[in-house]
Amino acid sequence: MEGNIYRSAGVAVGIIIGLIIAFALILIANNNRKVKTQYDERQLRVRGDAYRYAFYTVVIYDVILFVVEIGGFALPLEGYVLHFAGILLGVLVLSGYCIWKDAYWGLNNNRKRYGIILVVAGLLNALPVVMTLVAGDGDSFPWVNLLTTVMLLVVGVELLAKHILEKRAERTEA
Repeated sequence: MEGNIYRSAGVAVGIIIGLIIAFALILIANNNRKVKTQYDERQLRVRGDAYRYAFYTVVIYDVILFVVEIGGFALPLEGYVLHFAGILLGVLVLSGYCIWKDAYWGLNNNRKRYGIILVVAGLLNALPVVMTLVAGDGDSFPWVNLLTTVMLLVVGVELLAKHILEKRAERTEA
């Protein structure tokens, strides 16, 4: 039991440190060095819809998980990984909807800096996955890192696809 307390405390400290780092990175990534991203009225409306869809996605995912667990079905991953997957699923819905409805980037965002941050975050999350695969240590596979890497990869692919489509549309109009 003591091991679980220390593990939980370690995760909590890691989350706090991650939030502090994220706060600092947002300051760096925004053009005006403010934490709050600025959006126009249309973007705010779209983002409100995106948050609603993401919320319902997480609720539906959790209800399905709840029903499966009550049914006594053996799930292949630990509970915390499955719950984290639900959070990432909500993030994917939110991000994807905002990307395709032109509400992902705020008015004061520096896209290049944010892109670098996303790539670095993806690589840092992929590193433990690769190291575990190379070491052949299947007992402690970093599922959270793998799921985060996949989520960042999907967001990156969506951003790249949206960018390519916008460039093609610009060339067609010209």
